[in-house]
Amino acid sequence: MVFYVMIIFGLTSIPGSSFSRLTFLALHDKIVHFSEYLILGFLFYNALKPEYQNTKGLFITFVFLIIIPVIDENIQRLIPGRFPDYMDGVADICGGICGAFIRSRK
Repeated sequence: MVFYVMIIFGLTSIPGSSFSRLTFLALHDKIVHFSEYLILGFLFYNALKPEYQNTKGLFITFVFLIIIPVIDENIQRLIPGRFPDYMDGVADICGGICGAFIRSRK
């Protein structure tokens, strides 16, 4: 899960000019955000010890899934050609919460 967060932050650090060739990302931006955080939510909840895979664990997961997208979007302020987008953050959080719920329903 830590490795996956590092991948997310690594992708965030790519300058905006590099994405001009990736039209799929541009056309389906919110789906990509939702999907990448769906996986993160699933992985984070799965990484919890079994005794925390309950309501308390979901709360911990939700807090994590709010903090990481906020950091992710704010990192973009420092990257040339990138900018934080409120709706990307919303897609990230919604995807993460869905992933955690899917995993919590075994």
